[in-house]
Amino acid sequence: MGIKLHTLTLILALGGQTLPVSAWAADAAAPPVINFADLKGVRSWQTGGEAIVFVKSTADQWYKAELAETCMALDTKKGINFITEIDPDTNEKVSKVVVDRHICRVISLTKVAAPPAAKP
Repeated sequence: MGIKLHTLTLILALGGQTLPVSAWAADAAAPPVINFADLKGVRSWQTGGEAIVFVKSTADQWYKAELAETCMALDTKKGINFITEIDPDTNEKVSKVVVDRHICRVISLTKVAAPPAAKP
């Protein structure tokens, strides 16, 4: 037939329309990933829930870190650590939060104006 299965699937998914490869590449471009190492240090932090922590960089910019687990429900009285490591499987930088000897992977780290106000 001449059309490969994955090409046919893509054409069908587009409703029979075709797009130039450059248009696909533009849509596939993802925003740059931010890691704790990019912040050049954490000045302060604030819990945002069991799996969220807000961090303030040394440049006074706030970031929201969403965690894969509920690390912030653990004992944070002794403080927490923010680390960036290289994932041995992907060679990509990954951020992690260490709370009470428990390591939680960061799912996303995004810039925010400020954390929400604490509830009384």
